[in-house]
Amino acid sequence: MRQDKKRENRPKVRAERMDTKCGYIGHMTVDQIKERSFGENINAACPECGKIHLTVEDTEEAEACRISKTERFARIKSDSEI
Repeated sequence: MRQDKKRENRPKVRAERMDTKCGYIGHMTVDQIKERSFGENINAACPECGKIHLTVEDTEEAEACRISKTERFARIKSDSEI
């Protein structure tokens, strides 16, 4: 009985990893990443694209950008068609 009461009083902790892409998190600014992270050593790169976004406008621009319109995508596509 005492064990059950002890478990009920334990604080619940939620942690997220920003350096993995196991689901869609979306583009995030450095400040948003800091809010969700803990510890001193954080990776400030966007979990979606790997770039560093300083403002919300940067994230909105990244979301609006089509990957299929980039030079890198065209190069990868042409290499795969050979």
